[in-house]
Amino acid sequence: MGNRPNCRSCRHCTPPTGVEMGWCQLRQLPIHPELVAELWCHHWTARPPRLPVVSPEALLRQARLPVASQQLSLAPGLS
Repeated sequence: MGNRPNCRSCRHCTPPTGVEMGWCQLRQLPIHPELVAELWCHHWTARPPRLPVVSPEALLRQARLPVASQQLSLAPGLS
């Protein structure tokens, strides 16, 4: 899918759930689950990201961990 705009990431579309059809609120059209990654219209607007909720306790635990950035470390996953 990549970063192309589509109905899954559009603020105006309700994506399909399971076998139920999705819905384009602007066009008033159903969206088939197999086509949702391929469809988009010129009204596409990005949906804000769904970020995880982090509790204050988790932030405190993370602050006590040693500072080591492994964000870009690909070696463990490739060996």
